[in-house]
Amino acid sequence: MRLSVRVRYSGTATLEPLLLAAEEYGYDGFWVSEPWGVDASALLGWCAARTRRIALGTHVASVYARTPAATAAMAATLQDVSGGRFRLGLGTSGPHVVEGWHGVPFERPLARIRETVTAVRTVVAGEPVAHGDRRPLRTALPGVVPPVPVYVGALGPRNQELTADLADGWTPTPYTPDEPAFALPLAKRRAGNGRAVAIAPTVPAAVGDADSVRALERGWSALYLRGMGEFYAAAATAMGFGALVAALRAAPDRTAAKAAVTDDYVDAIGLFGPPERIRERAARYVAAGVDELVLELRKPHLDDQLDDLRVLVETLKGL
Repeated sequence: MRLSVRVRYSGTATLEPLLLAAEEYGYDGFWVSEPWGVDASALLGWCAARTRRIALGTHVASVYARTPAATAAMAATLQDVSGGRFRLGLGTSGPHVVEGWHGVPFERPLARIRETVTAVRTVVAGEPVAHGDRRPLRTALPGVVPPVPVYVGALGPRNQELTADLADGWTPTPYTPDEPAFALPLAKRRAGNGRAVAIAPTVPAAVGDADSVRALERGWSALYLRGMGEFYAAAATAMGFGALVAALRAAPDRTAAKAAVTDDYVDAIGLFGPPERIRERAARYVAAGVDELVLELRKPHLDDQLDDLRVLVETLKGL
């Protein structure tokens, strides 16, 4: 099982040591998230210039943030400058970000995913792109660009099916290996069409006393399940945590919502505790057929993150 790390950008003073440590420790991949106000492509170009081996990816870029052709150009360019190490993680995001930040309608999400993946494959292959009656255009990049693996952060059943039909990988968040029904749409479609689609979920993680480090996840889970639209809440419900979603929605404020996040949910979606407990619980992902763990470090301070980065790779390599 491959190991990667996903980071949220908080300045190069944090990004660089995490990037260099991940490469030194033997992590397979380094994913950079792209929330509103951050351009992951600029950061990954910077990362590519400072590394030689580790795979680099967006996790995840909204298909509404750029036109399909612009996303394809970004992917082809990063694949070129990284020497073939780039992976494109895509997602729809949600109406709050798409309409509130990007100022575009959140409509036809599955069609937008399909159009974007098609554009990426077309542009990277050097084939012409044309809209309407305009003269077809090819990428201006010189030479041949290696194919770009495309991962989709699908949560709903129809998006999972589309991912199984089109993508190279599935990278959901949240995800639990304990409820096979959540991933059943992708699993059935993948079995039916015979395509190999890598499963690479985001897994929040922190090393230490289990009761203490679980608390690091509660605020994040409360934010996403309560305040970031319907998709995350629906995913948690499909994973068997409908009662938790209802409790979060009934919470009067953020503090109460954070307190409502249960140990069971935190343990279901993440890896929290001392190394021996983390390794034992990570075996669930192997049994569920997961190909890659995309670890998201939950400790807030850089020194602690670097320590966890080292301990986690020592604990989980070889599973």
